[in-house]
Amino acid sequence: MSYRKILLCMSCLFLSNVLFAKTVTPSNKSRFIPLLKTMLGDYQVVTANSPLCVDSQLSLINPVYPDAGFKLGEHIAFESLHNGTRTTKKPNFCFVTSSYKYKSDGVDNSLKMSRCIDPNNEETIRQSIKFTSVTTLKYTQNTPAVECTFTRQVD
Repeated sequence: MSYRKILLCMSCLFLSNVLFAKTVTPSNKSRFIPLLKTMLGDYQVVTANSPLCVDSQLSLINPVYPDAGFKLGEHIAFESLHNGTRTTKKPNFCFVTSSYKYKSDGVDNSLKMSRCIDPNNEETIRQSIKFTSVTTLKYTQNTPAVECTFTRQVD
């Protein structure tokens, strides 16, 4: 066989594998949202080092559209759940670059403020929620340093 025929056969084999490959696989976000839904409810603070840590409800921001995000009370929010990294311009403020890392037991979120009108607002905030058991979650934030542990209340 000539090299051209071998190259043609290998190209056809490769192309057929690509065409028949499974193209849609569930994202980590699509696995995280069902986990989150099982953890929704009222939570009581067990340990805290910040005024952000108060008895709260873990709820979806928009129950019809879970990708809108979720919140734990009034001051802790994970908005606009997405895969990868996304940058948006907040009018009269900064460019905000958001990234999520979904895990089997929670989620990490990084928010980087850059090109701000007031350079003092430029910073990176990292926050995470970890479900340590079926009734317990831990929230952490790096700036300012916040760490809270909550337990879910039984109805």
